[in-house]
Amino acid sequence: MTDSEILTLLIKVLKEYAEREHCYDRKGDDYNPNSYTHCDDAFDDGSEFGEILFARTLLEQMGVKFENPVMKKND
Repeated sequence: MTDSEILTLLIKVLKEYAEREHCYDRKGDDYNPNSYTHCDDAFDDGSEFGEILFARTLLEQMGVKFENPVMKKND
């Protein structure tokens, strides 16, 4: 793969993650990880949140546009 192809693939994968909804997108300020009865569920939410936030941050730093699910709801 060329550098250009790698960059294109990387941006595509980052956009896929960045355009997903995480726990705070779905529940807003009402989200409470302590409401889970099993700690694995809270861990999974935190892991998902981190992946999505990281992808959004990288795309924003590169100046790449993506569809933020929160912005879609507010339109």
